[in-house]
Amino acid sequence: MKVNLISFLIAITALCSCTSKHSENKGIQTLVKTQQSELFDSADVKSYIGFVNRYYFQKTDEFYVDLYFKRTGISNKDYDRIANTHDSVIYKDDENRRCRIPLKIAGQEFDVTGIETLTLFDKNHKMLTKAHFVRVEYLDQTISPVFTAVYKAENTRLAAKALYCIGNLTDKVVADKYTSFEDTLLTKEIAQKMGCTHKYTLEGKHYRNKDHQISISVINSDTTVLIVEKKNNSYKCLYKSHEPENINDIVFIPVIRNSRPVLLTKSFVPDTDVEWNSLLIFDGNIYEPSDRQRIQK
Repeated sequence: MKVNLISFLIAITALCSCTSKHSENKGIQTLVKTQQSELFDSADVKSYIGFVNRYYFQKTDEFYVDLYFKRTGISNKDYDRIANTHDSVIYKDDENRRCRIPLKIAGQEFDVTGIETLTLFDKNHKMLTKAHFVRVEYLDQTISPVFTAVYKAENTRLAAKALYCIGNLTDKVVADKYTSFEDTLLTKEIAQKMGCTHKYTLEGKHYRNKDHQISISVINSDTTVLIVEKKNNSYKCLYKSHEPENINDIVFIPVIRNSRPVLLTKSFVPDTDVEWNSLLIFDGNIYEPSDRQRIQK
């Protein structure tokens, strides 16, 4: 009888312990969900468009997009201060580290408009699946440290094909597929027509719409990039960089503003490691970079 009583007390203690741990875990999950709901504005009127970034050093179903600071003029001291607020390490190897930034800090420091839920698209602009926000991280990597928003897709198999994403999507997706073609004579012709001076580099990337009525060309010279439209025998400069810039990738996003698709680009400063992404919006006359890769819904 004494043995049975001891066994009964042990069982009760174990049950209470499990119940307590379950309640504790449930409390943590509730707290995280509450913090996350406070991080994002349910009345958000902006959409985000960007490339899907994967971890080259780690095999994982998660992916990320770069974050922009709320404030301008962030110093190296501010950057380090925010990085040091991390409360845990998600991944670490000899050269790379992923560190979680608390949501409270993330809400104070970063622009998170339009990125709570992302819709993923492949290179043919086919809608693949949705992805949901997981956490904010400081990605301390060998190439260039960056603060990121991390996501997990509903269908990870389809997400593996994703090229870009749109957050807070409300626009009707209207794809006019542009196909690339090579034409060195056209590159030289456009450079001459546009008065593009160069000594070392002249590179052209050319694209046609589906009916071949117009072509869009990206012309990289020594330190300048032009985006030029050719229709019949007329030429129109749609974009010219005012700072040293070349474009090494461009995506014609099937979201229309002023009768033209939004352009997502990967840019760099020639002969440097400085790289960035831009979202170009047509204002009725020329393409202009949008603020923080956002557009109004």
